[in-house]
Amino acid sequence: MLWPLIKDSVPLKAIILLVLMLLLWWFNWYTAGTVLLLLIADIVVSFSLTPANKGEFVFSKDIQRLFSIDGSWLQVAMDRARISDIKQLNLYQKDQLAYVDFKLNQNMQVRYKFPLQQYQPLLQWLQQHLPQTQIITGFKS
Repeated sequence: MLWPLIKDSVPLKAIILLVLMLLLWWFNWYTAGTVLLLLIADIVVSFSLTPANKGEFVFSKDIQRLFSIDGSWLQVAMDRARISDIKQLNLYQKDQLAYVDFKLNQNMQVRYKFPLQQYQPLLQWLQQHLPQTQIITGFKS
């Protein structure tokens, strides 16, 4: 998909606009219109895709293996974000499981459930490595 790659880049948008103008000048409306139509279709498809986890909690046997710190970055599984960008984190217990739920970055929501025995070690790790983050703990029924 082209749109996720260019949506935050002004130079790439300018280059694509320039290419469209050259196509319009060189081949008239037919080619430029086709390219524009394909770009619009790409944008529509990108916005209509749902996230892979669809808001569901993913079970992890060992939650602490998923979390790591690399300088000023927090990595959770394959995703990472600046520690300063994480403002609030929910960590709670429910039905013999523990849950962690927070927004890692603008596009990624972290939602894991894990064995209750790992709740306290994870809480201590989070308090140690994310001191500026508000950690909301509790029980849910």
